[in-house]
Amino acid sequence: MEVLTLFQKMGPLETAVFLTAMYLLLTLTYGLYNLYLHPLSRYPGPPLYSAYRLPYVIANIRGRLPHRVLHMHRAYGPVVRIAPNELAFASPDAWHDIYGLQSGRVQNKKDEAAYTPGANDDGREAKGIVNADDAQHARLRRIYGQAFTPRAVEGLGEMVCKYADLLVEQLSRAIERDDVQDLSAWFNYTTFDLTGEFSFGEAFHCLEGGGKSHFFLETVLGGVVVGCQVWQLERYRLLTMLQPVLARFAGEAMEKQEMMGRYTQKLVDRRLEEGYQVGRKDVLNYLLQSKKEEDQLDRPELYENALTLVVAGSETTATLLSGVVYYLCRHPDVLEKAQKEVRKAFEKDSEITPASVNELEYMIAVLSETLRIFPPSGFGFPRLISSKGGQSVAGGWVPEGTRCSIFHHAAYRYDENFARPEEFIPERWLVIAPSEFKDDKREVVQPFMVGPRGCIGKG
Repeated sequence: MEVLTLFQKMGPLETAVFLTAMYLLLTLTYGLYNLYLHPLSRYPGPPLYSAYRLPYVIANIRGRLPHRVLHMHRAYGPVVRIAPNELAFASPDAWHDIYGLQSGRVQNKKDEAAYTPGANDDGREAKGIVNADDAQHARLRRIYGQAFTPRAVEGLGEMVCKYADLLVEQLSRAIERDDVQDLSAWFNYTTFDLTGEFSFGEAFHCLEGGGKSHFFLETVLGGVVVGCQVWQLERYRLLTMLQPVLARFAGEAMEKQEMMGRYTQKLVDRRLEEGYQVGRKDVLNYLLQSKKEEDQLDRPELYENALTLVVAGSETTATLLSGVVYYLCRHPDVLEKAQKEVRKAFEKDSEITPASVNELEYMIAVLSETLRIFPPSGFGFPRLISSKGGQSVAGGWVPEGTRCSIFHHAAYRYDENFARPEEFIPERWLVIAPSEFKDDKREVVQPFMVGPRGCIGKG
């Protein structure tokens, strides 16, 4: 009653000052609790990151989080607290502890707050394989797995070669007109065309158009940045509160996403009308081949997963190829070795196939080193420790509910994992590697992830 009387006697300015002081006191108390009394307080990390999540959010929105986490590992060691309830690991054995499925222990669940919904996913409709819960993911993986068996992947050789040849042909013509070309764009044209045919049975015709972009591709590339920012906004429920404002100022972006969803549906519907066809290698052909009731997906599931396959298989591959060319150009000695190996192995273009290039030891080393030093995704994909009471991760006990991840960029460049980690040295991946790299922890490089939710398209 006395408190109420006190509030009634306060003027507007006094009330504002009082409420501000209370807010600051509660914020300070929250931070001090996280620093000294929280179950993760024994783990090292920058004080501000350990006390509040806001520094993490700011670094993420700025695109600097993977770099910050690397600095943290170098300062604090292989386990670092990067937010009040989140740990980042850099040791190889943490992969299976966090992401693997081990006997006597439940599978650690994905943190749904770390994944934005898909273009056809409004929270009520069918989810894609990335956003699905564990049970739904297992079902989708089993159904789609038939398109990713070693035999099925081997059968894609002709499709891969078709687009590789088309890239060389169209890029050569473009260079005749202008010898300055954006290879990152050309690689995206190629991988989107390839994954479009693989997923929908129809390419986006970027290469056939002589290097012409497609709104689908532009929407996906733009969404990589926007998706990260949206994720951070929604963590504080700001996305919901700002929806009217965003709808007004981001109308074009939202319209493009809706167009992408409708375009996906149109391609899937057209492919389903064509039905199963002997000899076709697209994913839907494998699904249409099966008559088992448990293997049938409804239209929303087909729409969302077709979109996921294109996005996951195209931009990431194009990013890797861009990195390969960049590092080869920056290291003429490496480029010369790769050229000699290729030209010694093949006398004509037709001899270059997915099977034959796997015999190129040095070229594979170049690709492996690029995956290490320039991973297509530098972030960590967090899991929530789900075992009752917690579990051991990399030799240390982690409480239940803790958010854990391995940041690819940070773990791959961490000094305790590799000698000269900031240098591009493919020789470290050779069967007989120089002695300088004998202690490299190459098993920490897992760009396709591990465990039951590892990349289905690794092959």
